[in-house]
Amino acid sequence: MTKRVAIYARYSSDLQKATSIEDQIAMAERHCEREGWTVVAHYIDREVSGRHTRRPGYQDLHSAAGRREFDVVVVESIDRMTRKVRDALGAYDLLSFQGIELVSVQEGQQDFMRVLFAGFGAQLFSEKISDHTKRGMQGAARRQQTHSKAFGYRKRDSEDGPNREIDPEQAAIVTRIFEEFASGRSATAVAAGLNADRIPSPNGGTWDGSTLRGNSNRQEGILRNQLYIGVVSVCKTTHDHHPETGQRRIKPTPDEAVYQEVPELRIIPQPLWDAVQAELTRRSAANPKAARAAHRNKYLFSGLLHCSCCGAPYVMSSKTGYRCGESRKGACKNKTPISRKRIEARVFSALRTLFQSEELQAAFDAALKVERKKLTGGSAKTDLKRLQAALKKAESGQENILKAIADGAPYDMFKAKADALADEITSLKHRIDNTETRIDQQNAPLPDAKEVFAQALQKMEQLLSAPDYVDEASTYLKMLITRITLTPDAFAQHGMRATLQMADGVLLLAASAGDVTEGEPKHIIDC
Repeated sequence: MTKRVAIYARYSSDLQKATSIEDQIAMAERHCEREGWTVVAHYIDREVSGRHTRRPGYQDLHSAAGRREFDVVVVESIDRMTRKVRDALGAYDLLSFQGIELVSVQEGQQDFMRVLFAGFGAQLFSEKISDHTKRGMQGAARRQQTHSKAFGYRKRDSEDGPNREIDPEQAAIVTRIFEEFASGRSATAVAAGLNADRIPSPNGGTWDGSTLRGNSNRQEGILRNQLYIGVVSVCKTTHDHHPETGQRRIKPTPDEAVYQEVPELRIIPQPLWDAVQAELTRRSAANPKAARAAHRNKYLFSGLLHCSCCGAPYVMSSKTGYRCGESRKGACKNKTPISRKRIEARVFSALRTLFQSEELQAAFDAALKVERKKLTGGSAKTDLKRLQAALKKAESGQENILKAIADGAPYDMFKAKADALADEITSLKHRIDNTETRIDQQNAPLPDAKEVFAQALQKMEQLLSAPDYVDEASTYLKMLITRITLTPDAFAQHGMRATLQMADGVLLLAASAGDVTEGEPKHIIDC
């Protein structure tokens, strides 16, 4: 039987060219042809480091391996799959468990020892490359050369001296950014002006305030880039990846940083630079918690609201309302805002309609009966008889003590027993009252399930809207709603049409709701 093959190829943008992918695949296919194997799938990762496993192609390969969609995985070499010993052994172990072979065109069929040494070699080589690259960057900086792609400069062919030169057109924009910020305008306002004038950002898209402000700890961002005052700086930070999650972490490396003055690359005069740095420091001191607070959901619908015109998120533009994020930057024509309280009320109204379907009402009614049965219990009458008998016995004992005292027995002899019986009688009477109440509840007619359910929904809204629960409540809401699209509409409520896209888990509920948009999938609901 012909073996089915999956080919995996990867290249890292800082080490190889994009054509490396095609070269790897061609080499692997020639190997499969010689072996008489059939290639059934290609898994590719472009411009991704092999130092972690959070790569789309790599993850798809693992998922397909779990489904046994192929018999062999072919790579050019083990370092294409990973540059970590641990990940190499993990991949080999998983494939072996699934009965799938791992073959390297350069190194042959893999076994544990081959993978161990190949993975160790790949990791060591990766570390050496990193050290070599770092030394190269430090040496280049001392020769007044840089690999920076900073906005405001263009490449210059030169073996001696700077390999960058000022781009006059872009330099004028850089100067405008610095001057406007120094004059008191916010980074967001400066970015909005650039977008309004249709000036492309460094990546070709729209400008954002964060692109200008950057990160103070890492000295990133246009307003913090020392290249604009003629100082080339390299190796100020390094990055690594968490061994389990693969999350990228950036940390400062001041001992390895190199700063080299290159006067001909200066764009911003020193007084203007100093004014901007002072303004950045002042604004940061005025709002030191802003960056940390941004990581938590402060509003119930954070991340759910989206503009229908450009697809960008709606963000809080004031203390009371949302607005398209791109509109704030002057990059979207949709300038229609929506009040936070209004959109929350409309969404909850739609959820009430959704939840008040016949199916859910029936389920709630059944649950109500079960809970009432738990509350009353089936043995309430039996409990009442037992408690009444115990009370009668305790009262009889109390009467006997009183009779003995009346006949002349000393009180001190019976005091402790009398006090204990008195406490027991009080407790039994209280328990009997509670049990009789349970029996009355059991015999009482059931409350209207719809009314109780409506009250429950109302309490749910109050709880979800409580400030202390917003971050957690926002997470729960996203289990029900995947997206809320806002469309300006003069004929809609509040001048805005809101469309809810429900999660797959509530499709049956949405299908029974009466406010489903005609012609749309059942999980699209207007509110």
